[in-house]
Amino acid sequence: MDTFVGQRVRTIRARRGISQQVLADRAGLSRSAIAKYETGDRPVDSRRTLLALAQALNVTVGELTGQPEQEKFDPATAGFHMAVPEIETALWSQGNVTDTRPPRSLDELAALIRTATKLRHDCDYATLGPMLAPMLVDAYRHVRDTKTEQAWDVLCTVAYGVASALRARGYQALAWTAAQEAERAAARAGGVAPIAAAAFIQGQILLSRPGALPAALATTMGTAERIAADVRTAGEIETLGMLHLQGSIVAATMDNDPEPHLVEAAEQAGRLTEARPNTSASRNESFGPSNVALWRMSAAMERREPGQVLALAAQLTPTDLPNEGRRAQYFVEIGRAYAMQRNYQDSLYALLRAEHAAPQHVRNLNPAKELVGHMMRSARRDLTTGDLGRLAQRVGVVPTT
Repeated sequence: MDTFVGQRVRTIRARRGISQQVLADRAGLSRSAIAKYETGDRPVDSRRTLLALAQALNVTVGELTGQPEQEKFDPATAGFHMAVPEIETALWSQGNVTDTRPPRSLDELAALIRTATKLRHDCDYATLGPMLAPMLVDAYRHVRDTKTEQAWDVLCTVAYGVASALRARGYQALAWTAAQEAERAAARAGGVAPIAAAAFIQGQILLSRPGALPAALATTMGTAERIAADVRTAGEIETLGMLHLQGSIVAATMDNDPEPHLVEAAEQAGRLTEARPNTSASRNESFGPSNVALWRMSAAMERREPGQVLALAAQLTPTDLPNEGRRAQYFVEIGRAYAMQRNYQDSLYALLRAEHAAPQHVRNLNPAKELVGHMMRSARRDLTTGDLGRLAQRVGVVPTT
């Protein structure tokens, strides 16, 4: 059996020389809960618990989940990880690299951004990875050569996409570097959509850092309040709406009420039909009423309300969701909710549908890996030897034969 979060917690705790009770006190959990996490009797199935354990042990979330180290051995996503050193160089040098290619025009880059965004939303990271460094280099060249608002706008959008992809694949520190570049470019791009996009990705990265939840909320909601009066175009509404959705997840993780943020996001979604056309490359086409409903499910899951998750899921049609990544998220939340109710048969069915929608993403998604591993340890034997056993091999929680 491959290592799960609880095993890493036990290993790190032992190396620190602290007892389960001390760890429980630091994390605000019970000693019995720590014991169940460490033995695998209970999965670490919420962001709040994962962050609390990481903060109590003074480690990163990645050190508890194994991302991205474990994922590097997955042939399906190797193309992305092989591209990371080149992305890192492009960011550190701000595109001043030994690249003799003639740069693509800003219009060509804008078209390529749309292609890259679709790949990222559909979670095809293996195809996306090799595209990112050349896009960064070209965007930086245009900024150096022209210093126009359009060039800064394109750089902001490219850096945002790079940060989002790096964050999703576990490179949090490098993602922050890209997010800072997006913020720097947004300040020179004109308009508010780039500013909102940069704040959104910064909030997402901060959400993965133990102790940084107040900063995540301040970054997203502070920016939303600052730009709200100037939002007019579709892209501006989309990016503002995503800030409120991010605020809802941060609030739920902090055990606060996410509803005010979700209500505001829904109001913004209602403005889209009469919005002005975009003036910036920065936008988030996945935002809309169906996406708000999906994030409402995620907030309920974070608050450990499985019945509410399933009730909300019944009101949402997966085909209404804008891309494969969102459809995968929909089925993962359903799978987690059923598992919390110990309905492992329906949980497995939902996870298989999530995997079908976005295999690269789901097979390396920590909540899915934790859940599949837990089911392998606790479900009926007829499940573990069939579809569940095969899924467990694909997500890497049991060795392949």
